[in-house]
Amino acid sequence: MRLLLAALLLPLHVASAQTAIVVRHAEKASESARDPALSASGHARAAALDSVLAAVPIVAIVVTPYQRTRETAAVVARRHGLTPIEVPVSGGVPAHARAVAAEVARHEGTVLVVGHSNTVGAIVAALDGPSDVGDLCDSEYQTLFTVLPGGGTLRSRFGSGNPDHLPACGEMRGP
Repeated sequence: MRLLLAALLLPLHVASAQTAIVVRHAEKASESARDPALSASGHARAAALDSVLAAVPIVAIVVTPYQRTRETAAVVARRHGLTPIEVPVSGGVPAHARAVAAEVARHEGTVLVVGHSNTVGAIVAALDGPSDVGDLCDSEYQTLFTVLPGGGTLRSRFGSGNPDHLPACGEMRGP
């Protein structure tokens, strides 16, 4: 899977001026803490993200000020010798998504964006991807969106399956 995804992403980077890879932060340790760290599963997923992106020449990483996004991006940042750029979550989700898109636009090449379940869809849309992604389910951690110049978007998965202890998406979103 890692080689397949890298094979898909690498030629896209070479052929395009800008590609954004957008993921949700990995599994968090506590549901009650305001700014929880990653759980052991979250650290494993962050390592899986790094493995999938190992051959992709990441030029910048965008995160929020929350430690779960920074920890998710940390392994990739170390591999590529990058310091993640924090974009505040202020002014609501649409404003945050526009600010992330503006930051991505400042870079030539492939940019990794680590967001939250309620921001990933808006960020994908702000990057000219599909506008119907919406919020991710609380149990959805393995989805990776690759937004290409011109709005083409690939949706793939990385790491192990989503956690079994959380409700499935259909159970959360209703009929």
